Amino acid sequence: MSAPAPLATADDVQARTEHEFTPTERARVTILYADASAMAYTLVPSMPDPPPATAVGVVSAVVLRAFAAPPEGLEEEAIGGHTRTLAHDGGGLYFTADELKLWRPPVPVPRGAFSIWT
Repeated sequence: MSAPAPLATADDVQARTEHEFTPTERARVTILYADASAMAYTLVPSMPDPPPATAVGVVSAVVLRAFAAPPEGLEEEAIGGHTRTLAHDGGGLYFTADELKLWRPPVPVPRGAFSIWT
């Protein structure tokens, strides 16, 4: 059995940023979207085939977030009273709960018998 197709491409990620990737950065983006796609298929085993239209945008957002994370592992910085979070615990690739919801099938509407009182 072959691995499922990646949910985004380097061109998809590039289209969602104003930063023009260098060849080295593009190679890193390619690895990140492949890893993010594999994670998505693992985290959402009920992902439909074909994946929903939101898949490309979600994987691209995850890749851009990981790409922007500082490679040295710095998670947070503070200047005076201002604190800024730079990376998620563990850094790298991660999905938010809202991003994962975009891939899961909708919860079916309860159906059943009912009564109307008159």
